Amino acid sequence: MNDLNWNIVIAVCVCFYGFLLGSIPNGVIIGKLFFGDDPRNYGSHNSGGTNSGRAFGKKAGVVVIVLDILKAVFAFWSVWAFLRFSGIRQSVSLWDDGVFYNYLTLFFVSLGHCFSPWIHFKGGKAVACFMGSTGGQGFLNFALCVACFTLLFKKKRVMSVATIFSSIIISALQWVLFLIRNFLSNGGQRIMDYFMFNLGYGGGAFYGWECALISSFIMVVLILRHSSNIKRLKEGTEKPVEWK
Repeated sequence: MNDLNWNIVIAVCVCFYGFLLGSIPNGVIIGKLFFGDDPRNYGSHNSGGTNSGRAFGKKAGVVVIVLDILKAVFAFWSVWAFLRFSGIRQSVSLWDDGVFYNYLTLFFVSLGHCFSPWIHFKGGKAVACFMGSTGGQGFLNFALCVACFTLLFKKKRVMSVATIFSSIIISALQWVLFLIRNFLSNGGQRIMDYFMFNLGYGGGAFYGWECALISSFIMVVLILRHSSNIKRLKEGTEKPVEWK
């Protein structure tokens, strides 16, 4: 096959791989395995971490959120590792040097999470996947995600407000960081990548347009999945999150 065909095959494979990983319904698995029940029978009737916390308590909710975050983190770094160490770069001219494929995987993780075929295409709302997708690329980026969400949640005590606005802020920040990086010298870019991405263990992962674009796409998915919450916010009927 020529390089174009190889790139098409790789793109299809990472999309399928990301969707498959994202579709693992951790909330349903934890609920049925440890509580003999389904979180979709409660609250917002979705399988995400927030609703799992409503159904089964704080510990269960935290476990589901962490597992959902790890889906995105594992997807990103496993694709990065494959493209970096498999030798495929030596035999195929990868589009964008393969960087975009790392991020494309993340978008399909969020789609798989929201529309899991294992539970009739009714999954979560992409919150944990957004955190894992944006924050999982590096420890400082993750700290920014957590700090932004925590501040908003403590101020409003409404999960939907915290998640929607933190996703907008973090997505905008990705574009700001991308623009800042573009104005830096090569040395400055290396320093930025070094400190933002796991002390240099992330060659091929940096604040380029790929990161900003995919973060924005996942943000759109997250907001669309919160359409019912937005409606309740407008009506003044959205309630603060309550975990057992």
